[in-house]
Amino acid sequence: MKEKHFPNGFASWQETHYEVVSAMTFYLHNHPEIVIDGGVGRLYELAEEWTDTFERLHKDEDWDGEFLETIDTYMSERLNNLKDEM
Repeated sequence: MKEKHFPNGFASWQETHYEVVSAMTFYLHNHPEIVIDGGVGRLYELAEEWTDTFERLHKDEDWDGEFLETIDTYMSERLNNLKDEM
């Protein structure tokens, strides 16, 4: 197994991952027409990939109240392109 790297520490990664999974869950619940090739396993992979990408993009970011806005924007872009990733 490859060792995991957390560019902003585990606590930051964990918070980001929670927001990613929450957004994915809400979106998929409201868009039942979307079929995920690879099922739940693929969702796990996407959630980890998107979390890792967000954490790299915002390495050493000093959040001052704008984290939720930033992650919402990021997830909106990702989810709008979800069909293309399937």
